[in-house]
Amino acid sequence: MQPRPPRQSLYQRLIDEAIGLRDQAQSAPSDVRDRLLSKARQLESAANIEGWLSSAELKPPT
Repeated sequence: MQPRPPRQSLYQRLIDEAIGLRDQAQSAPSDVRDRLLSKARQLESAANIEGWLSSAELKPPT
């Protein structure tokens, strides 16, 4: 059995996917490009939210 590679954080996986979609969008037709860029923006927003939620400064409301 082969050892598992270290797993990337959710934040990094979301950012990597967004970068990949932006790269694909550069050579895509305009209708596909718009969808790819929209999905990339959604992934970047999700990454930002995940970063906020996993922040050490995040405290529950009192």
